[in-house]
Amino acid sequence: MDKKSILVVEDDEMTRLLINRILSSDMYHVIEAKDGLEGISLFNEHLPDLVLLDVELPKLNGFEVCQLIRESKHGKDLPIIMITGMDDTKSIETSYSLGATNFMIKPINWPLFSHNIRYIIRNNDYFQSLKKSKFRLETAEEIAKLGYWELEAGEGGLLLSQQLSNMLTLSSLKFENGLELLLSRIHPSDKLYVKNILLQAFNDGCPFKLEMRLQLHNKNLLHVQVQGKLQDTSDENRPVLSGVMQDISELKESQKQLVHVAHHDALTNLPNRVLFRQKLDIAMQRAQRKKLKVALLFIDLNRFKQVNDSLGHQAGDILLKEVAVRFSGIASDYDMVARFGGDEFAILLDSIEEVKEISLFVQRIQALFDAPFMIEGASIYIGSSVGASIYPDNGDNCDELLRNADTAMYQAKKSEADHFSFYSSDLTESTTKRWQLENQLHEAIENNDFHLLYQPKVCAKTQLITGVEALIRWERNRNTPIYPDEFIPVAEDTGLIIPLGEWVITEAIRQLQIWKKNHCSHLSIAVNISSRQLYKEGFTDYIAEALKNAGIRPSQLEIEITEEHLVPTNQEQVIQDTLMGLVNLGINISIDDFGTGYSSFSKLKSLPLSILKIDKSFVDNIPSNKQDVAIIKSIINLAKNLELHVVAEGVETIEQLNCLRENKCEFIQGYYYSRPVSAVDIEELLHANKWNNA
Repeated sequence: MDKKSILVVEDDEMTRLLINRILSSDMYHVIEAKDGLEGISLFNEHLPDLVLLDVELPKLNGFEVCQLIRESKHGKDLPIIMITGMDDTKSIETSYSLGATNFMIKPINWPLFSHNIRYIIRNNDYFQSLKKSKFRLETAEEIAKLGYWELEAGEGGLLLSQQLSNMLTLSSLKFENGLELLLSRIHPSDKLYVKNILLQAFNDGCPFKLEMRLQLHNKNLLHVQVQGKLQDTSDENRPVLSGVMQDISELKESQKQLVHVAHHDALTNLPNRVLFRQKLDIAMQRAQRKKLKVALLFIDLNRFKQVNDSLGHQAGDILLKEVAVRFSGIASDYDMVARFGGDEFAILLDSIEEVKEISLFVQRIQALFDAPFMIEGASIYIGSSVGASIYPDNGDNCDELLRNADTAMYQAKKSEADHFSFYSSDLTESTTKRWQLENQLHEAIENNDFHLLYQPKVCAKTQLITGVEALIRWERNRNTPIYPDEFIPVAEDTGLIIPLGEWVITEAIRQLQIWKKNHCSHLSIAVNISSRQLYKEGFTDYIAEALKNAGIRPSQLEIEITEEHLVPTNQEQVIQDTLMGLVNLGINISIDDFGTGYSSFSKLKSLPLSILKIDKSFVDNIPSNKQDVAIIKSIINLAKNLELHVVAEGVETIEQLNCLRENKCEFIQGYYYSRPVSAVDIEELLHANKWNNA
């Protein structure tokens, strides 16, 4: 154990000698000073654990030394024992007033002297330990924003810890009529509840825990959690509740933020599907009581994908936020605008009396899109498709109304006019059929229920078949065909076009392998490719491996893409790299249905194309329709200038054929020569060569 150091400030040499002899041991280290100035100097040098200080001292008296020690940082709580005469009552009082811890009377009782010193030092150790504990407790309370309280029953007092008093912005720790003071600070909505809890605790003695809001002097609102119980030592006539109070305002704010995040869209800050459903439930209950209606509008943005593809997702996000602002601007306080994800929004119209109110509101929605959206300096025009379902006409629960509004919205997207549709039972039947078709398509891919037909491509000059186009066919049951324009869009929407497209390529290459053995090795096969396939990583490697394994020349496989691939998108470079990889293998690339889309002539120049296929819609009315003839001439001249081959699709009459031949169209495809037929029929057509003299 470290020795305790004791400073003795005494001008009497004999007294110093006796004190030194009694205290100098393994427990104490004695430092002697013979006057007040030396005492202060040695105090600052050694910082002792106790000071024995005579009142009568030269240079500085004991009172002055005591005062200087107490004013120092180290001497604030240090034990100071004043030594004075037996009858000097005034000196004793002065000593205490200046901060002396204790006093000794001369003549000193030497047998008890060391015991007194030991007792004083021990008590000081206890005091310092208690002080540290109190400091730690106060620090913990401050960190935890927690304080202690005691409340007497009736009109008794209220006692607060220092931390709790600070937390409540109060100027004192004790208050009379404590219950009244406490209730005066509680938020009016919580006051009666808290009062009843406290009174019940006084009566039954059961512990309690509650949350309440306190109004501070600065008008701020404090959320606190209060725990308390009746003290075991409480006088039955004057019971006392005691407990702790903790500031949970930050926790409440965090919970509020979490609730907001859970119920709102991160991008637009609109309510999300969860909150929308809750509001819809409440609106339906109110409408049922008041015999009113509720309308649910499901909204999808038209051409939003093109914005994302051409300007990027950041521009798309800006557009969505702008749309959210416009929607919120026309909604009343009773309605709700929500974002469900992607470019899908929903609006709840509460307390509808007449259905025409819905149509008028939809007109306001559509008017929002008359003005362009300014995105990154560009004027963007988009539209909207709106589907509406009505409670209780179209459903009596959230799921049914949402599903029916979604169904109506998809119907609205198909509309070329107003892009708005009310739900009807016929739409459910249509949606059910589409869902069934999707399921059947999954099964058909797994069961390999498809087959290919082939339509000849004939050289206009030689009348010889030079190649074929592979066309997929699906018969759900025997003699019950499902046409490509029915199942291909579903395959595109669901992503099933990827495995379906791979099957077509594999089957086409397999047929080329068969024809190679049947003396038809000069034929090429054209297959239609979806944009999803061009985006898929490893697509080029897949085709290269399939051709290599089958021993087929890449030039015998032709890839047909539609004009949508010529529209600039953020996937433009991916498409160009994929097409260039296919061309490098030796595969020809053709543009199908040319003239019906939004072709960019600069893209025609930059993409590695070999063939343009004129759409059937331009062939149908030639040669009688001079405008279509002029368009065909322009396409043929364009192709020649770009050194591309030209194929005319949909040729059905000799007049159409002659017109195309007169305008130097190189290849012909259509019913005039043959409908799509089986591979065996293609071989028979090749051997018959019946158009040789046409």
